[in-house]
Amino acid sequence: MTLGLFIIVVMTFLRSFDDLQKFQQNSYRFKRYFRWLNSKNHTYLKPHEVFYILGALLVLLPSSPWLKGLGCLLMVMDYYFFWLIKSAHQTKLKLNVTSRVKRLIFTNTLLLVVIYASWLISGNFFIAVTIALLYPLSFAITMLSNLVNSPIERQINEYYYRDARRILANAPHLTVIGITGSYGKTSTKNVLNQILSKDFNVLMTPESYNTKMGLTRTIRTYLKPTHQVLIAEMGAKEVGDIKELCDFVNPKLGIITSIGPQHLETFKTLENVISTKGELFGNLVSGGTAFVNIDDENILKLPVRDDLKYVRFSTNTEQGQLPINANYSIEDIRLSGNGSSFTLCQTATKRKVRLNTKLLGRHNLSNIVAGVAVALELGVPMDKLNALICDISPIEHRLSYRTVNDTYTLLDDAFNSNPVGSKMALEVLAGFEGNSKIIVTPGMIELGSESDALNEQFGRHIAAACDYVILVGRQQTKPIQDGLASADYPSEKLYLATNLSDAFRKLNEIVKKGDVVLIENDLPDTFNEI
Repeated sequence: MTLGLFIIVVMTFLRSFDDLQKFQQNSYRFKRYFRWLNSKNHTYLKPHEVFYILGALLVLLPSSPWLKGLGCLLMVMDYYFFWLIKSAHQTKLKLNVTSRVKRLIFTNTLLLVVIYASWLISGNFFIAVTIALLYPLSFAITMLSNLVNSPIERQINEYYYRDARRILANAPHLTVIGITGSYGKTSTKNVLNQILSKDFNVLMTPESYNTKMGLTRTIRTYLKPTHQVLIAEMGAKEVGDIKELCDFVNPKLGIITSIGPQHLETFKTLENVISTKGELFGNLVSGGTAFVNIDDENILKLPVRDDLKYVRFSTNTEQGQLPINANYSIEDIRLSGNGSSFTLCQTATKRKVRLNTKLLGRHNLSNIVAGVAVALELGVPMDKLNALICDISPIEHRLSYRTVNDTYTLLDDAFNSNPVGSKMALEVLAGFEGNSKIIVTPGMIELGSESDALNEQFGRHIAAACDYVILVGRQQTKPIQDGLASADYPSEKLYLATNLSDAFRKLNEIVKKGDVVLIENDLPDTFNEI
């Protein structure tokens, strides 16, 4: 009994860390975590966990010593199968043991102790069954712990928010620039930061810190009285998220890079995406400036405020004609595998300047022009622009590239994928000089009801650009497979990998010197097909 109970306690406790990791990847949001639990990527009861349930019942319920020994053996067998599966699917993002996670671990432990103590005292049959089910259904303990801790977490977060607002209040001359968009906001933030940093003392939110807590951590950790500009990336998964961030930091300047079908699983409709991203322009401080990408028809649907200045930019040229209503536009675009060059046109002054960048892809031109437009409006001289942007390096995993073992070129677009960015990445791949063009991708996610149609279209785009295709996940890439089939893509040039490790094994088997490989998207652990 003692050995069996020890195995139950240890296994359930260790299993809870796996649930905490998934809960953390879902941003500690109950709704998102619950959606994942009910998604096709999660199975409530795996076949091997029947061994554990049976073994735990043999240990907990009255039975002979040899049956209890058999129960211990069955539980150990289950853990062995669990270990084999976890070893085959290496975790991409480890559990970050933050203070919040430590509090959840403490509450998890406390709840388990209470449940086990109740059984030891009463020997109740139903408590025994509950304990037997706690291991395969350990997510329930994590969710209950989060519910118990919620009042404490709210108080802690509110303290941090108040402290960040105090710091902002002591920086009355700080210019806050808000950046949002379905795609391109992090790249635009990086471009703008590198341009402005030569003339201003700039702080930007690091990496993908684009939530209220991310902004809070940035302000409390890094913001100093000497900073002149704060560039705040603003992300959204639900209606009202951008308004909340605007109310928090009060941006004076705002850029919406693009609006498209992203995060439709939470937004439900494109109209909700449009209105939520538009909350940035709707909540800029009076007298502020909105930077409008007029190439995006969804941005053009947003209402116009009389108390804002609007600066419009475009990177589209049709038949050599510049957009007549753009304050900033470009012409004479030249794209290559080494970067891009174009001529920037300022409508008001009729001035033009030739700009060169290492950034790849047509979509990055829009990010650059957005950053340049803000810089010029803030007083950066036009003749300095080329020197400021020519050395801008791509952000890691956002269409960056490198040579692997002096053998092949790797285009790394693994951070995420969307309908616009994936098409542009394939355009860059097709334009690269090389032998075979190979793609490794699990497809695009969080596209709601549009997911299958957009991934099928992605498959057709892949067929037109790639000589070999490696898809990660047999089930989740089915729409891409359908798209490839509709384009009559040869089946012998397609490999369906069970996971990322299998995909790279196949890549190493087929790749040759001079090939170009595109890694398009790298799904979080919650999307592993286990």
